[in-house]
Amino acid sequence: MEWTMLLLAGGKSSRMGVNKALLTIGGVVNISRVASELKKVSENVMVITNTFEEYHFLQLPLIPDLHKDQGPLGGLHAGLTSSKTEFQFLAACDMPFVSADAIKDIISHYEPEFDAVVPEINGRLQPLFAVYHKRCLPVLTECLLKHELKMSLFLEKISVKVMKETDFKLYRENPEHFQYLFFNMNTMEDYQEAGYIDQTELYIKDGRHEL
Repeated sequence: MEWTMLLLAGGKSSRMGVNKALLTIGGVVNISRVASELKKVSENVMVITNTFEEYHFLQLPLIPDLHKDQGPLGGLHAGLTSSKTEFQFLAACDMPFVSADAIKDIISHYEPEFDAVVPEINGRLQPLFAVYHKRCLPVLTECLLKHELKMSLFLEKISVKVMKETDFKLYRENPEHFQYLFFNMNTMEDYQEAGYIDQTELYIKDGRHEL
């Protein structure tokens, strides 16, 4: 199966105060960290953004929202519309410790009868680090036209396979560090914590930090 990696670079970062995608952790720009992991799974990576000038340095295709200011659903819609493949993996730019192995793990759990594979971590669904089939597009479009912008409402209307922590090979191998895969940065406090995690909780492998 061919996969397209959709990297969400939108969002107003209102709680952070600055563009969290462009913050650096361990000397590497945050969105670059995520993009590098996506590239390990598929060379077909697209960045969803309405501010092209900020992301030319990634040297990746830049895709604008067709429905402006509609949050993550608008970004997913743009990605699904532009993608040439049936299968997509969606990743947000504010999860600095995601890994290609985790992405491959989620992809491996896809089954044809489902429209999506979404992890549930600590009782919370993670729809911004998940698999989506292109056939979700009509339902997604309907949600946007009705201004039903909550991701939870969209997920209720499609067939979702929920993946638990214990389904992850990485969880079984290293449960202590697994939690950092889904670390999400929304505030400056989160950013400071991410820097601490990067320096103290992750170990060095092949010259860089890895879970």
